[in-house]
Amino acid sequence: MKAIRFILKIMLLPVKVALTIIRLFAEFLAGISAVIFRSIAGIFLLTALLSYGFGLESSGECLQMVLAGFLFYLLPCTVEIVIAGIVFLEECMRSFT
Repeated sequence: MKAIRFILKIMLLPVKVALTIIRLFAEFLAGISAVIFRSIAGIFLLTALLSYGFGLESSGECLQMVLAGFLFYLLPCTVEIVIAGIVFLEECMRSFT
């Protein structure tokens, strides 16, 4: 049984390394994209509120801008879900071997 586990550890080592590199790269991109996309979301929200406040746009168009800003805000959250899935796979591989 110990020999089989040792062989599995050796076979899964490149997969573990690849998952770790992918996770680190995804965390780096998530950090950068979070700043960019959340800034864009803030601009959308601020534009919608000011346009409605000054009477430049109707409430329906302002609602569309707020929803677009909300979608920009949620994009980094989806990347974080993917990163959580990668971490889950790494933990399953560690507990298996």
